[in-house]
Amino acid sequence: MAYSDDFADGLQKMRVSEKFCDLVLVTEDYTDDMDESMKVPEKVKFPCHKVVLAALSEYFETMFESRFKEEKEREIDIELSPKQCGNLLDFIYTGQDTWDTVDDAIDMLHISQMYQIRSLKNQCLQYLMKNIDKKYCIRMWEVAKLLGLKDLEEKSSVIISKEFAMVSATKDFLLLNQMESVVELLSKRDLNAQEETIVKAGLSWIESDFEHREDYINYICETLQTKSSLLEILVTEENFPQLHNSTVFKNAMDTDVIYARSKGDRNRDAVRLDIEECLVILGGSDGGSNRNVTCFGFRQKKWFTLPPIPYDPGCYFSVCTHESKIYVSGGSAGKGSGFCVYDGESNTWTQLPNLISPRQYHCMASSCGKIVILGGTDAKNSSTFMKEIDVFDTATNSWSETRTTLDQEVRSCASCVLEDKIFLIGGICPSNKKAEKLQYYDMRSCYSVLYRWCNIPEQIQVQARAVVVNNSVLIISKDGTVFNLTRNRGDYSFDRKGNISQFPRKGFGVCEMEGRILIVGGEKDFCKTKDMIQYKPNENFTFMMEEKMPLSMSNFYYGRVFVKREYLTNECENQLMAT
Repeated sequence: MAYSDDFADGLQKMRVSEKFCDLVLVTEDYTDDMDESMKVPEKVKFPCHKVVLAALSEYFETMFESRFKEEKEREIDIELSPKQCGNLLDFIYTGQDTWDTVDDAIDMLHISQMYQIRSLKNQCLQYLMKNIDKKYCIRMWEVAKLLGLKDLEEKSSVIISKEFAMVSATKDFLLLNQMESVVELLSKRDLNAQEETIVKAGLSWIESDFEHREDYINYICETLQTKSSLLEILVTEENFPQLHNSTVFKNAMDTDVIYARSKGDRNRDAVRLDIEECLVILGGSDGGSNRNVTCFGFRQKKWFTLPPIPYDPGCYFSVCTHESKIYVSGGSAGKGSGFCVYDGESNTWTQLPNLISPRQYHCMASSCGKIVILGGTDAKNSSTFMKEIDVFDTATNSWSETRTTLDQEVRSCASCVLEDKIFLIGGICPSNKKAEKLQYYDMRSCYSVLYRWCNIPEQIQVQARAVVVNNSVLIISKDGTVFNLTRNRGDYSFDRKGNISQFPRKGFGVCEMEGRILIVGGEKDFCKTKDMIQYKPNENFTFMMEEKMPLSMSNFYYGRVFVKREYLTNECENQLMAT
């Protein structure tokens, strides 16, 4: 027997035999009587040792050190049930968890917080993380938010989104006390459920405790962001009698607050019945074809294959997305002048007019109904850098050159679009020098700007990734450092914002998802990975997802796109067939 086990066994034997015990914890139990109102409390006592409790619990240590009466009295009343007190003492004396249900583990998690026992908290969390499922995810999510347990909150949140159709019909959902919690769940863009199911969930929550929740009708209806006609169909005398007869609900319908989506929300498609928001991955092959296209559905939390690119672009091509469109341009194969688009509404690829200037290692961005090509090198001669900025008009289906050119020739840079400006961050300049200054192209004025006084931190001059989250440009370095591109009185600067764990890595992909950054794949410790990571910028919190990419990949191309759910049927296998 190990020393720790031997020691714990001895302590437990002394507690059970009451040997050397100098403290008694007193709890109350209730004896059932004929009349429920006549239940009588019964004292239940647990002899134990002060020194053992104080050694593990900061709460008890402080209590015994204080000058209060507890210091002198042998008996202490505690606000726990006999079962809870017994489980607590069993853990303190043995270090072993004595619970075998999720309810007991949640109970003990609260107790670990109350009595400040770190080891108990950790074991409760391990048990809950191992046993979390759709039956308990709402309860665990609530507890995690209350106690600030980020990992448990994220894991339970993922299950809620993935299984919302079932979860929203449980008693735990209807028993959610805080309206803010219900609004947060109903507002999630990645709920794997039909619109009607989501709407019914919000209405059922109100109906289940109508007396106390009638005042929340407007908030819930605004959150649902659905059409009033659907509510009129659903809210019948039979299904929702109290809502059906509610003056507050009728007034909400009359004042048209139901479809009050703010102008700042950029993706109305996100609540469409037939549309799913996805992260799309293209290319990334070390050899052979780069035609494969896969996507990760935010609602279903699954990977699917989409139709392949109509031609092989080779390596070093560029990708940008806009709503349901994926644009692919250039590359090393052929003459590097190819240009095509995928439409998630029809699940088809279309060849578009070739690029004016064949390119590779370039950037491509979509804004104001235009597709813009910036930087890169000649597809036939990688030492020849391209200064010209080419623009494709999606309305006229034609290319044109702008009058302005890039002040600094660059390739392989990070880029993103914010407020109709295409920012180019870092990259490689002629003579293999790193780009040290920020530059951008303004889509409105068709003007290119190099900010000679805005230095790019060395960490993000090469192999960085840029993404827009909550109207802020965030740049992630290969070592995981996150920088924020800030603007103050017209001047730009880079400020360090946080650090992502599970790094360093390079060649990874990023996109915004629910106000956080989704990071996939890349090369870590000289090996390609299937990792999927979420990072919350406002909390500087990293969460490793259980879902994985179908293949270990790095240096692929990526974007965010909306695809009709009817086309998301071909789930990825562990390996993709060569196209």
